[in-house]
Amino acid sequence: MDYNKIIGSNIRFERQKRDLTIDELSEILNIAPGFLGLIERGQRGTSIKNLCKIAEFFSISLDTLITCPLDNKIVVKEDTSLDKKRTTISTYLSSMDEAELDFFISTMKGFKKYTSSKFEKLSKDEEME
Repeated sequence: MDYNKIIGSNIRFERQKRDLTIDELSEILNIAPGFLGLIERGQRGTSIKNLCKIAEFFSISLDTLITCPLDNKIVVKEDTSLDKKRTTISTYLSSMDEAELDFFISTMKGFKKYTSSKFEKLSKDEEME
């Protein structure tokens, strides 16, 4: 059994299922895009550390990643533009450490307050017209 081909195929399947490019996934996993491409094509293996990181990111078991060929013939892309944006944000969030998450949360709270006050001002301006 060619485990590198199974692993590569499974990584590609999971990446495409989430509508991620190799560049996006490599940035999240901190793996060079070219190297990730070689792994996906089954031309190179990678460390257990990287395999664990990949399995954890995709929320699949390491066992599934390395031994179970996943059906990658059909990639369903039903996400609307809004769903795709939420998935992208979710993907980035899952790779953040605690300090980055705290910063993100505080930034989003500030953004929410800012947009809420702008929306209220616009609504009042429209009422006056």
